[in-house]
Amino acid sequence: MFKLHNLKAPIGSNHPKKRKGLGIGSGLGKTAGKGHKGQKARSGGQVHPMFEGGQVPLQRRMPKVGFNSPLKLLDCRVNVAELVDYAGQKLTVKDLMPKALRPKPRARVSVFGGRIPAKLPASLEAHHISEGVKKALEAKGVSVTIIPLMDGARPRVKKAKKVKK
Repeated sequence: MFKLHNLKAPIGSNHPKKRKGLGIGSGLGKTAGKGHKGQKARSGGQVHPMFEGGQVPLQRRMPKVGFNSPLKLLDCRVNVAELVDYAGQKLTVKDLMPKALRPKPRARVSVFGGRIPAKLPASLEAHHISEGVKKALEAKGVSVTIIPLMDGARPRVKKAKKVKK
């Protein structure tokens, strides 16, 4: 029976290491299998994988595309109809946000309209809730809390232009 302690490699699968540069008799003496002279025969003489012989490489020929702004708000939109699953619970921002967006400081949860279900959570926290949905939820007895977005950055204020006299 095969077990981990008695496993062996098949015969012929392990070859002894080639000992290069150890005399003519070894078959790999003198140039040690590197041929005669040239860049590839020297130590450290390999070209990097993106090198194309002096031609402008592919990564430089392709156009640059796209930009990910660090200031962009990552909006997680939740429909009111999706709140049926949380009937009678206290919903926080953390519950509504996907796990991938939780550590990001500029991620916000916004609740928007739709058909308001019969079963609703006891309380709801979000960064933004549309006015119509907020009124409808409060009418059904759900306590709605709007949390300010804490992004850790100071708001950018435009400086007033100087007026020439």
